[in-house]
Amino acid sequence: MSQPDRETCRLVDHRDGLRCVRCGRSLYGVAASRHHRRRRSQSSKDAVHNVENLILLCGTGSTGCHGYAHEHPAEAYEAGWLVHSWDDPLEVPVRSWRGLLLLDADGGTTTVMRTSQTDMKAVA
Repeated sequence: MSQPDRETCRLVDHRDGLRCVRCGRSLYGVAASRHHRRRRSQSSKDAVHNVENLILLCGTGSTGCHGYAHEHPAEAYEAGWLVHSWDDPLEVPVRSWRGLLLLDADGGTTTVMRTSQTDMKAVA
């Protein structure tokens, strides 16, 4: 299975601040992964590892927020942690501990809506 290149990893890690996108947990020294918003099997080889298709989540595919996203697909699609095969990850915002964000291909974000501290307690 192919992996994102170093520059893509650097851009994703920097954009997400080495924190889990869902809960905001620092990922220093804990199990974490770069999660594909549009599943690998649904992406072209050219787009599977695009920066806008990857987010940092704590845990693995079966633990932490990464596992949560896969166990709760309806919520994950609504939150943008998963993206349908027919959607463009550039156009689907991600619900993050920082707010609702559009991800770009260069490792940047555009804030669609900020998240309050009260909202964050509901995620954690």
